[in-house]
Amino acid sequence: MKKMKSLTLITLVVLLFIPSIRISNAQGSYVGIQNGEEYEWALSVYTENWNTYIADDLGATLDNLVPLGASNLTRVFNDWNSFAPPQSYWPLKVTSIGVEETGLLFSPDDNTTITYTPVNGTFGWILSVFDRLEWDEMWYIVNDTSSFLRQTMNLSRSFSLYSMFSVFIAPTTISWSSLVSDFLAEMTVKGGLYTNIAATAQSNGFLLDIPALGFENNSAAININVRYNSKGVLSYYKISYGGKTLVDFKPGKYIPEHERVPDEYYFVFIGLASILIIEIIIFIYMQKRRK
Repeated sequence: MKKMKSLTLITLVVLLFIPSIRISNAQGSYVGIQNGEEYEWALSVYTENWNTYIADDLGATLDNLVPLGASNLTRVFNDWNSFAPPQSYWPLKVTSIGVEETGLLFSPDDNTTITYTPVNGTFGWILSVFDRLEWDEMWYIVNDTSSFLRQTMNLSRSFSLYSMFSVFIAPTTISWSSLVSDFLAEMTVKGGLYTNIAATAQSNGFLLDIPALGFENNSAAININVRYNSKGVLSYYKISYGGKTLVDFKPGKYIPEHERVPDEYYFVFIGLASILIIEIIIFIYMQKRRK
């Protein structure tokens, strides 16, 4: 009888906890993000640094070498040059992680099969002068280094932030040194101006460097810095021309106007803090004099 009561009690406890138990799809070892995670970045376009880029008509040069269509770098400039940086904030919320698939993900550009995991989320931008704009988006996390190199179109997507949006999430198992060595081998095969691209692996991403006149029309060096966090999510992007930053994209949270602390408050705080420090120094000095 006692055993029956104990069994009944255990059964009731299990039944009570069942509603709180969530069953999720098993994720591949290369998928680092989780359903429900949220991220936010700040986009800055440094308008004053674009004069040489525009004078060199570098947009046309890049479009010939790394055709990105509507995602080209000049469009990023055109969209945001009327505002002061950071011009906008970009929130991402992961809403579901799909089941692993294998197929022609990049057809017709790449007719070989690739294994990947689809990810659904809401993405968009926030501006202080406009309402929040969001839409549903889907990304694909490929399962290995060589597939990611193909997904980035041999890193050509790095030449524009908008194009990088399609490769927001990298596999956590990626080998950045292998990615760079495979990329350089591809550039050697392509030959011509592509051999002027230098690439360096970072612990969490890569650097691309093209010297002045490496693309013939670029009077200044082009430098690109791309990094991902431990979950495989893009954590930093910067493209520079002649040592001056054109665009950067990094973690940052939008603060509504009514929640912001006015700049003058900071000056008041600094002033009061300075007076307090001076008074402490005088007090310590007087104490020593008395001894």
